[in-house]
Formats: sequence, C-alpha cells, structure tokens
Amino acid sequence: MFEFFYVPPSSIDARQIVITGEEARHISKALRHKKGEQITVVDGQGGEYECTIAAISDGAVTANIFNRRRKSNETIKQVSLAQAVPKGQRMDFVIEKGTEIGLHAIIPLITENSVVKPADDKPGFSLPQLDDDSGGGKAARWQRIAIAAMKQSLRSVLPAIGEPADLKKLSETFVNYDLLLMADEEEKKVNLADVFAGLPENRDIRKVLCLVGPEGGFSANEKRIIAEARGHIITLGSRRLRAETAGLVLSTVVLDRLGELG
Repeated sequence: MFEFFYVPPSSIDARQIVITGEEARHISKALRHKKGEQITVVDGQGGEYECTIAAISDGAVTANIFNRRRKSNETIKQVSLAQAVPKGQRMDFVIEKGTEIGLHAIIPLITENSVVKPADDKPGFSLPQLDDDSGGGKAARWQRIAIAAMKQSLRSVLPAIGEPADLKKLSETFVNYDLLLMADEEEKKVNLADVFAGLPENRDIRKVLCLVGPEGGFSANEKRIIAEARGHIITLGSRRLRAETAGLVLSTVVLDRLGELG
C-alpha cells in the first residue's frame, strides 16, 4: 500500500532528508525498506518529496530527493472548524476525521455551556492530561493524531491545531475569514443552502470558519457575538447530532459547497 512518511521541514535540505524516531523505525523495522527503494515524504507545510533511500542506520534513515511537489491533494479554499471540546477522547475523532476530509485548521472551542472548561483557579486554559503512557497531554496527542491522519489521507499539509479559545477571544480572528457559520440546534429555518443562495454572485469565498458548540448549545451571548460579526446561524436539520458529529457534518458540507470534494 502506498504510504506517506512525515518529517519536519528542519530535517530537509536541498537534496537530502534525514528521518529519525518512530518514522525511521517504521520504515526500517516494520516495513523493512532497503537501500535503493523509493519512499514519499511530506513536511506538513505543503511539501511532498519523492526519495530514494541512501542509507539506513540505527535510529535514522537518509534519503535522497529526486522529485518535489507542492500541496498535492490539498484544498484550494480553506475551511477551519472551531469545535467545542467534548468530554473524554471524542475530540480525537474530530481531529482525525477533520484532517482526513481536508480541514485547514481545528480550534478547540471553550463555550459557556462546555463540559470541559478552564480551571477556575488558574489563568488561561490548561487541558487535562490523558491517561496514556505517551506523555504530553491532549495537545501532544492531538498533534500525533493529526500527523497520522495526514499521512493516511495522503495530504501534504498538517492542519493547525489551535490554542483552546473562548468565543470572545476567537472573535478577534473573524476578520481573517470570508464566511462565518455557526451550527445551532435552536435554529429551525435557515440552513446552509439558504446562506449560499443568499451570497452575492461576485463574492469570492476562500476562507470559512465553522463553529460548533457543545451538546448544551451556544448561549444567547455567544450567538450575539456571531450575529454582530455578520456571521450566519444555521440548522443542520431536524435530527439531534452529537457535538463531534455536527462539526464534521458542517465542515464536510461546506467543503462540498466550495467544490473541494471532487
């Protein structure tokens, strides 16, 4: 099966790539690649490199680059998802599948009705550590999940996993988007088709931010923030969806509307 390998840009020079750590072990031990065989490496920033293995040593694989491509299998238009963080490890699913479908960025969103909230006695926000043996907490775990999903889906860009933010903080970035879409279970009339039908024909939509709240929904104050920013509050239909399902449904339909799903 064709497979991508991930290496950070700092390990890539004009002619050669040095692969270390888990990726090197996977190439040499699990897949048993040999010197002279070809592999494909991505750098998470849009670079895709076709290489020939030049050397394999303990803990490292050196490969010579013979072809480069830019942003293979990537969307032209950028869809980002601000997703309220659900309990447990359900955000893992959002990170994995959001990466696979082509999201540009995923922002953990803290809302007034969120189950996961900042600690009351600490400034800022600190996600709880995961009960796993790999260390690093949720931020590091999400990064690993995104890298694995990027490789699996043959992408060359690693989606940015943003810092957790509440809606007031996130609103400072609204100017960077051409369209704001908030899914709200209390909205019964306006849907995504209505929003796109109402856009001026000459309006070029290249950057979209989708916002999905917790299963308790967004507060009136949070919906006011979106309305004042000229965002659109929409329904995803009559069926009640889990928060993580809603985020992926909205993102997928937006990508399709923008012509990014084929």
